[in-house]
Formats: sequence, C-alpha cells, structure tokens
Amino acid sequence: FFSSRRRHTRFRNVTGVQTCALPISPLVTQAHLVAAMIALGAGTGVLFATKGTPFHRRLGTIFAAAMLIAAATSFGVADLWRGRFSPIHILSVVTFVTIPIAVRQRRRGNIRAHAAGMFLNYIGLVIAGLFALAPPRVLHAAAFSG
Repeated sequence: FFSSRRRHTRFRNVTGVQTCALPISPLVTQAHLVAAMIALGAGTGVLFATKGTPFHRRLGTIFAAAMLIAAATSFGVADLWRGRFSPIHILSVVTFVTIPIAVRQRRRGNIRAHAAGMFLNYIGLVIAGLFALAPPRVLHAAAFSG
C-alpha cells in the first residue's frame, strides 16, 4: 500500500460504474495519509496532555502543521471514482482558515477560543477520516479489499 515502486490498481464496480484503473497510493495520497495520521496522533495527545506545558505546545505545533499539510494534500486526492472533489474537501478549506485563527487566538491570550478552534479541527479530522473510509472511496478500497 505504501510502496512507491509497486503501485496497485483496483477495479471496482460501484453502482454499475466501473472505476478506472488508477493507482491506489500515488505519492500525494501517501503524504495525505501520513499527515492525517500524524495529526490524529498529535491531536489525541494534545487533548490529554496537561494544558500549557511545553509538551502540549510541541504536540499542538505538530498537530497544526500536520493538519495544514493534510488539508493541502487533500486537493491532490480527488474522489477518483467520480473524478472530482467531494464534500469532504470543504473541511480542508475550513482547516486553512481555522488553524491560523486558533493559533492567533492563543497568541492573543484567548485560550477558550484557541481550545474551541483546535478541538473543532480535531473533530473535523475524525469526521473526514470516517467519510474517507466509506465505500466507494479509494481509501476504503485500499483498506478493506483483498
């Protein structure tokens, strides 16, 4: 799945329409998945870390950077079975706006707004991940077909 040398293709018949034989894991998809997994891990850590500590700040920086990378690379991962962007990509646009706002709120001392913004981004990440695993999306095919 993560090999850049050997690319697998899948043929799936989804609601009477056969998907094209596109690589399941091009480099941009791999980068997107890695960034999303890092964001998920760092975001979970931030939620449970003691707030305001150096560890919390480092994990928060990793979370914010990974979220922005995942959002940027999501535009290279179009809904391949239809050949266009999906509604999940709206979350990427929202991420580009809300992460910098949440960081700015922290710098201004508005911790409540910062926490709310970052928490909502984390929830958006989880929702996007759940939708990405739904059939007939590429990630579902890669994760669950044998």
